[in-house]
Amino acid sequence: MSEDQLHRFARGELSAKESRELVQKGLDDPDLFEELTCTSLARTALTKRVRRWPVWLPLAGLAAAIVIALLSTSLFRRSLRMPSTDSIPVAAPPIAVAEMPVFLAHRVGTAPVFRSADSGSRAPRMTGSVTSIANRTVTIDLGSLDGLAKGTDAEVLRDGNVLGRIRLTTIFRESARAEMPPGLALSVNDSVRVPLPMYLQAALDQIAALSASGDQEGARRIARQAAAGDKVDIPVTSYEDWNNLGGIAEYRGDRAKAQSRYEQALRADPPQEARRIIEANLARARSAR
Repeated sequence: MSEDQLHRFARGELSAKESRELVQKGLDDPDLFEELTCTSLARTALTKRVRRWPVWLPLAGLAAAIVIALLSTSLFRRSLRMPSTDSIPVAAPPIAVAEMPVFLAHRVGTAPVFRSADSGSRAPRMTGSVTSIANRTVTIDLGSLDGLAKGTDAEVLRDGNVLGRIRLTTIFRESARAEMPPGLALSVNDSVRVPLPMYLQAALDQIAALSASGDQEGARRIARQAAAGDKVDIPVTSYEDWNNLGGIAEYRGDRAKAQSRYEQALRADPPQEARRIIEANLARARSAR
C-alpha cells in the first residue's frame, strides 16, 4: 500500500471503486484498517468544523459507511481478536445481604399459644423473684411466658449465692407456685432463675410470634436480651428456630456460631421465601467475619 494512495484517500481523491478496494485490504491488515477508520472520522469532523461541502464528500461518505458497516461484522472482531459477547459468562445475581438479622415466624400450628406475643405482653425473663410465701407455698413472678413448666426445678438465690431449688407445681402465664422443701428457708424478694434452655426456648417462641405479627424490631429486642445470657445449645428441629438462634448468636457477637446455625436452617429444607431470608442472614454473617 503506497503512501500516495493513503494521502489520496485522506484528501478524498479516490474513486468509489478504489475506496472499496482499499477498505477490503484493511480486512486483512488491522493496522491499515485502524488508520482508515481514524482518517475517515477525522475527515468527517473537519468537514463539520469548516462547514464546507467538498466535491469528494460523497466518496468520503461511502468510505465511512463501509468502515462503519465492517465494525459490526464478525470479520472485524476476529481481525482484532475481540471475543464475542456470546462467549462471556454471565455472573449469577448476588445474594442480597440483610443489614441486620431477619427473624422468621413459626409455621401455622407450630407455636405454643401460651407464649404468643399479644398486646402488652412482656418479654421472657431469665430471672425473677419470690413474691409471697404462705404455709410454705412459694409464689414467684415467672411463668410459662418465661419457659417454665410444671415439674421444673428452679434455682433460688440470695445475694448471688444459690440457696437451693424449688419444684414448680402450678404454672400460670406470668407466675408459678411451688412447695418449699424441708430445711430450705426462703424469703420474699429472693431471686429465682429460669433454667437457661427453657428461657431460650421461650425467647425463640416469642421471637417467632413477634415476627408473625410483622414486628421485626420487637423480635430483635427479645433476641438482644437473650444474647445477654450464657451460651447454650438447645435441641431444635425447625428452620425457623435454627435461623432465629443464628440471630441471637449474632447479637452475642459469635459470628461463627451464627453462620453454623444459618447453615443448619438451610439444611432443614425451608420454603423458597424463607430460604432467601436465611441466605441473606448467612451472607451477612460470612461477610462480617
